[in-house]
Amino acid sequence: MAVKAKHLKLGLAGEEAAVSYLASLGWEICERNWRPPGALHGLELDIVARHAGILVFVEVKTRATRALAEEDSIEEGIPVHAGFSPAKRRKLARAAMLFLSERGLWALPCRFDLICVKQTPQGGALLEHHDNVIQLGNIVDSSHSSWQPW
Repeated sequence: MAVKAKHLKLGLAGEEAAVSYLASLGWEICERNWRPPGALHGLELDIVARHAGILVFVEVKTRATRALAEEDSIEEGIPVHAGFSPAKRRKLARAAMLFLSERGLWALPCRFDLICVKQTPQGGALLEHHDNVIQLGNIVDSSHSSWQPW
């Protein structure tokens, strides 16, 4: 199925840039756009990768810049990381729990990274990689006290 909406094409291009970047660093890409089975609407992991023995859940946020000379001037004045809200963090944590349960991977050390992608009008991409961006003690409710210290 072809992606037609402009914002979906932009997001897909950002994810492609992030995958290329991670692969160039020697990371193993395990999954892309993973969704849990069933009717769990709205849960998705953009990229699941392995690096140095760690399973990394990578969220990708992409925005378009207006002009090359204005690299920091993001579309509609919104910074790339603005879409990484507390609600989004909770959804990522829930999706990660389901992924680990489905695969029986609870013993692996894990973390959450964020890659912010700025797409330029000329077709280039500027990436910022932020590692370990979620501390689950602040996100997961008290009924999940057995979490790893990610």
